[in-house]
Amino acid sequence: MGRTSLIMVLGTSMILMMMGYRLSNVSTSAYENMTGYYYRTASHNLATGFANMGCQVIYKTPNARPQWTDVPLSGGKVSLWTWSLPQGKVQLTATSLYQGYRDTVIVIWGQSKFSKFAYYSVIEGAINWATKDTIYGPFHTQDNMLVNGNPVFWGKATNRLGITRSPSSSKPQFYGGYQTGIDIPMPSDFNPLTTAAQTGGKYLNGMDLTITFNSDGTLTVNEGGGAATRVPLSTYAPNGALVVNGGNIHIKGKFTGQLTISAQSGGVSDKGKVYLDSSVTYVHDPLSGPSNDLLGVCAENDVVITNNTNNRNGIDIQASIFSLKSGMGAEQYASGSPRGMIHLLGGVSQQQRAAVGTIDGSGNVITGYSKSYRYDDRLMNQSPPYFPTTGSYEILSWYER
Repeated sequence: MGRTSLIMVLGTSMILMMMGYRLSNVSTSAYENMTGYYYRTASHNLATGFANMGCQVIYKTPNARPQWTDVPLSGGKVSLWTWSLPQGKVQLTATSLYQGYRDTVIVIWGQSKFSKFAYYSVIEGAINWATKDTIYGPFHTQDNMLVNGNPVFWGKATNRLGITRSPSSSKPQFYGGYQTGIDIPMPSDFNPLTTAAQTGGKYLNGMDLTITFNSDGTLTVNEGGGAATRVPLSTYAPNGALVVNGGNIHIKGKFTGQLTISAQSGGVSDKGKVYLDSSVTYVHDPLSGPSNDLLGVCAENDVVITNNTNNRNGIDIQASIFSLKSGMGAEQYASGSPRGMIHLLGGVSQQQRAAVGTIDGSGNVITGYSKSYRYDDRLMNQSPPYFPTTGSYEILSWYER
């Protein structure tokens, strides 16, 4: 009996000792895990915090390129480098070291482009946004928004001068958010696009240009009324910038590739216009599947839907439209019979909204066009080459490792 009791006591003691040892190991591991988690979190917070500091500098001063190396901060060290990338982009890299743990944050900034807007205007005039009006994608006007009824805005809507509701019971629906007091002025010129055309694209002076886009990636071009020639886009405007100064541009056809065209007046009366002589659509329709086709149509003055046989029964437009001093409208919009529907996939940025038709008291089109405008969602983070910028930067990507 005594031996049995002794064995039981010794056995119990051994079990308790082993349990105590294991509990001690568990406690030590828990402490180490907690400490490691704290160190990793501290290192991560240092890197992200320093990245945000650098981003704030770039946001306030777009041309700044902050560089900070081995800065002591909260018991660790942080560094930050920034440098310029092609197409006006900027890379910011922030690194941290805290108790042996390292973190890196890489941020890519890009110049904010007007192509991101589904709709942009400087002057609204007497336009009312009314019930059944629906805007997909970002919306901005430098003017006061006139609202009559319950229009719907699916993207973020901003303006500079606020909203006037008439009647006061009007309730615009801002599903993407709303903000007033935002100032996004038009640029004063097309200088960056012009420079790109002169240094690696195509620049023509003192002549009109007619382009037919061909589905094989070639262009049939007629410069100044001469003989038409067929040339690959990659040869005609290698970097995707095409400018005509002191002339007009006429376009139509099936486009593939990436290109921004610009018609500028060069001080010549009735020049600086882009005419849509027929439908302009992508070979790879982004509504049907993946597409890298992007077309920018920029005019110092009007973007005009030509009044011709091709456009008598409607027109399809797939492009980002920009009018520096006017807007996109229809030629002779107030005469003739109804001409069908404008189907636009892309966005429109313009100085002032231009007319495309007239309606009767019931809202029925009696001359010109009806409108069906749809936003190209790719434009939230893609843009035709050298498309006009807003002068500010925005974050395109944020990567942590």
